[in-house]
Amino acid sequence: MQRITSLTETGMRITPPTKVYKPVDEFLLLDEDQDLRGRAVSDVTGDLGEVTEMLVDPEERRVAMIELSDGRRVPIEQVRLDGQHVRLER
Repeated sequence: MQRITSLTETGMRITPPTKVYKPVDEFLLLDEDQDLRGRAVSDVTGDLGEVTEMLVDPEERRVAMIELSDGRRVPIEQVRLDGQHVRLER
């Protein structure tokens, strides 16, 4: 079975399965520099606030998402670091 990975392939909205993520504080970061909380976030449109939380997928034992100060959650695959600044790619 082939997975549908984008809206343009079918023209319909696919809702991914709901996962339960845990705050990063429940885990040990191997490198303190990996902690993105408190860092400024922007994308091509400008400033988006700051990272308030890092969310871990406990099954995969990796950071899966960051949460922004406005409550939005962004997949870690869209996150790029530019020094101490976090940039989002879409």
